Amino acid sequence: MALAPRSRSRRGFTLIELLVVIAIIGVLIALLLPAVQSAREAARRAQCTNNLKQLGLAAANYESANGSMPMAFTYQWYPPYSTAGFVPADHCGPMVALLGYYEQTALYNAYNAQLGMFCDDNATVSGTGVSTLWCPSDGSISGAVHIYNPGDIYNNRPYPMRYSNYKGSMGYLTGRVNGYSPIADSTANRTIWLNNQNGAIVSNGYGRAGEAYYTSRAGASRAPVKFAEITDGTSNSIAFGEFAHGLLSKQDGSFYDWGWWTSGNFGDTIFTEYYPPNPQKRFNKSSQCLVNPNPSTGVDQGGAFLCGASSFHPGGVNVSMCDGSVRFIKETVDSWQVQDNYPNCIPPGTVLASATLTIPAGTKVGIWQKLGSVGGGEAVSQSEY
Repeated sequence: MALAPRSRSRRGFTLIELLVVIAIIGVLIALLLPAVQSAREAARRAQCTNNLKQLGLAAANYESANGSMPMAFTYQWYPPYSTAGFVPADHCGPMVALLGYYEQTALYNAYNAQLGMFCDDNATVSGTGVSTLWCPSDGSISGAVHIYNPGDIYNNRPYPMRYSNYKGSMGYLTGRVNGYSPIADSTANRTIWLNNQNGAIVSNGYGRAGEAYYTSRAGASRAPVKFAEITDGTSNSIAFGEFAHGLLSKQDGSFYDWGWWTSGNFGDTIFTEYYPPNPQKRFNKSSQCLVNPNPSTGVDQGGAFLCGASSFHPGGVNVSMCDGSVRFIKETVDSWQVQDNYPNCIPPGTVLASATLTIPAGTKVGIWQKLGSVGGGEAVSQSEY
């Protein structure tokens, strides 16, 4: 007699069990994701540190070879674009001057020093992106390019521009407060603007070219900084800092109009320690001291954000010192606090008159400001930041 087949009951997951498994997986992902993001940011920050180290060492080698640090904004004689004779126009900024010292010799050789930085023949240089100048934490900058129309910047043909996340330090006294513009103001104020700069990479001003062309600007020049003038110590003086270019808006065009990597102007490849690091976190977002679009009536060429140091790294900014070492400066570093009082965005205790910012004895000058000065006699210990 054959036995009947034994029936088997097949038990599946219950809905509750399935939900528990999904919940556990969700918790594991939630725990893992921050760790992955943290590891990625650590890698990006390490690459950013390496970029700044290359720039710092490039500047040190440049100084050794040329007897001074590279310059920020300066004028130079150039052949005309449409008029007879020679005319003064913008010379290249520090990132171009240093190209041969951070493994970009071929690109430097493409730069025509007999012409203005923004004329057609130098479009190849301006239109070439340089990865050493890009912080990996700013995902918007590596492919960013803007084409300027003929006539926008001395150009007769469409002119491409690429961008930089790094800027040279002009120091914390730049003379650009209360709407002062060295281009449109008196010779006395222009001289104040130049002489106030107490950082490692300063503007040469108008030089012989500008003074000859604009006779009213005679005297508005200065020499670049030598290592011998960095009496605070090359390990205690900032050479380069970061700029969070990706925070600028593509809608209003500010993303494309600032941070030009070939320029030596404020808002492009020059910053000041006048403002604390990451000023976008310290000022009210509607503050005109933070971002002022009108350089003829406001603070600096663009306000605290464009002319200060900022980054996408959590908690602070990377800086390269004049000896090539790189430090991470916390955004909570001791700093004087610029008053949000447009158009007088000045630190408490200071006095602004006739484009001169006076700092009476006893007025607080923060550690951040002292790191920006190269010869102020301020001794700063690493334990202070």
